[in-house]
Amino acid sequence: MWGRIHHDYVAYRPYTAVERRHAPLDGLGVNPDVFDWYAEYLAPGDRVYFQVLQSGLGTLDLPSAVTMGGSFYLLPAIAVNDLRKATVVVSWLADPGLLHIHFITQKRLGLQLMFVSRIRAPEGT
Repeated sequence: MWGRIHHDYVAYRPYTAVERRHAPLDGLGVNPDVFDWYAEYLAPGDRVYFQVLQSGLGTLDLPSAVTMGGSFYLLPAIAVNDLRKATVVVSWLADPGLLHIHFITQKRLGLQLMFVSRIRAPEGT
């Protein structure tokens, strides 16, 4: 175990704080800059529903990679599997209009199908 800890220390020591924060997302094969953008629009108490294009991504499918990455990277927001329990929808290469629900605000990342669509205020606000 000490050998592994030393190896990881040597490997990650030169990383900047941002590179350390992004490393798990890089390992999943998803763009960490998009998650930084998502995080700008989330708040404590948010319940996040991930709407993701059905697609492969190496050995892991894209919906699984985005959901796994977002579940820890976007904390303290909590991932939910039921849209009815969500306060916000995070869309990755998917059109939130296809969900047929009303959003009180919506942000889009440039021309890409990357959205943060708010359904209601976070719990506790």
